[in-house]
Amino acid sequence: MSISKEQLEQSFQGKSYVDLKDLVQLIEENFGFNVTLQRKDGQPTFTDEQKKRMSSVIFKDEGVLSQLQLAQKDLKDGISTYSDSEDKFAQLLKAARDEI
Repeated sequence: MSISKEQLEQSFQGKSYVDLKDLVQLIEENFGFNVTLQRKDGQPTFTDEQKKRMSSVIFKDEGVLSQLQLAQKDLKDGISTYSDSEDKFAQLLKAARDEI
């Protein structure tokens, strides 16, 4: 599978830089593949928009909210159930409330 240099130049006409998303689109459109990229170090890379959507979905889940409320109650009762940092837990609860 290949494309000509002319096709490549036409795809990126007028661009002084080619973004990764442009390359992915070129591969998908010209070769019929769905392209998923993964970092070599294995760390997932999510766009800010993807992170916002995931956060929104997570914090609208009744099970997640129930667990956070229970953990908050436990914390008030002197039982720390979230990591070793009460500050991080408080930040998580605030973020969850802000999403609702």
